[in-house]
Amino acid sequence: MFLLAFSWNVIAADSVNLGVTGNIIASPCVFNGGSANLDINLGNIQATNMATPGSTSDPVPFNLQFAQCPVGTRSVTVSFTGTPDPAAGADYYMNSGTATGVAVAMSDAATGSLKRTGSSITKAIAADSTATMPMQAWVKSASGGVTPGSISAVVVMTMQYN
Repeated sequence: MFLLAFSWNVIAADSVNLGVTGNIIASPCVFNGGSANLDINLGNIQATNMATPGSTSDPVPFNLQFAQCPVGTRSVTVSFTGTPDPAAGADYYMNSGTATGVAVAMSDAATGSLKRTGSSITKAIAADSTATMPMQAWVKSASGGVTPGSISAVVVMTMQYN
């Protein structure tokens, strides 16, 4: 008896490139004690003080507070977005309250720079893992002749951690 054994090895090979991508991002800080809203009360403003074109109310100071920033987070950039006021111009936000003839302004208190839609501020994170951006808000009457009523504007702040 004679036994023959044959073995065929079939080998096929394809090359495949596997791309691995991703980003290492800075972790967020705790903003405003964990609250998603920050309300700035401009108080009562006399209409007679806003009668002259170009008149403004007294600025009200407030802070953008960042705390508990993780190690590796070096800075925070805040970008501002809102509806520009058609009468006062792109530097001001439109009042959606019932008072007429006024626009809302916001500025970096350290530089006086107006923070309009599309503008931003960058602040380094301090050694104690915090950052504070001093700001101020007020109203302006571009054309004068303000009528009494409420003041309300919504400004969306987007935070980017670097």
